[in-house]
Amino acid sequence: MRVHDVSLTIRADMPTWPGEAGPLIAPLKRMARGDSSNVSLVTFGDHTGTHVDPPVHFIDGSPGIDRVPVDALVGPCQVVAFTGDDHISGTWLDGAGLARGTERVLFKTRNSERWRDPATPFDKDFIALDETAAHWLVRAGVRLVGIDYLSIEPFGSGKIGHPVHIALLRANVVIVEGLDLHDVEPGGYELVCGPLKFQDGTGSPARVFLIER
Repeated sequence: MRVHDVSLTIRADMPTWPGEAGPLIAPLKRMARGDSSNVSLVTFGDHTGTHVDPPVHFIDGSPGIDRVPVDALVGPCQVVAFTGDDHISGTWLDGAGLARGTERVLFKTRNSERWRDPATPFDKDFIALDETAAHWLVRAGVRLVGIDYLSIEPFGSGKIGHPVHIALLRANVVIVEGLDLHDVEPGGYELVCGPLKFQDGTGSPARVFLIER
């Protein structure tokens, strides 16, 4: 058995969404200065690094991160490689060879190469899903979808109402963003995704593992 950690390391200088401050990790107690233990205070946005989007992220009044179905976060998944320079579409998915009944899909794109250098700044030109892909996944019964950058839909989608997020979250599809898949081959894995359980949280960083048997 091999376990792949596909989570980003939370660091003060990591890339974050424009306008969102990076994590702040400050010492609270340090043994070197006479305290009985080492403890830090950590401040970060709830969409920092590898993270999970619950419905309330874009649909006011809907369930928060504490009510995301845990059975969607654990189970068989398919890592699908996309080598194109455009965004992933429903037409492309028609020929992607996803097995019927696949419930969890992670997309590996050129985005993952950015994570080889953790100091690489945010890049607006990332690969994401277009609206036709979102509707395709909903019709196929997918329960969780992940992408290897900080949003499931193209940068600037706010101007058109975030249609990819809305289509997926209205159908209760769990969204995982910020995956690091650069060392993971396409194929089948067991997914384990653990977001923090913030009450009514609008998102949460997560540790994500892919188990290869």
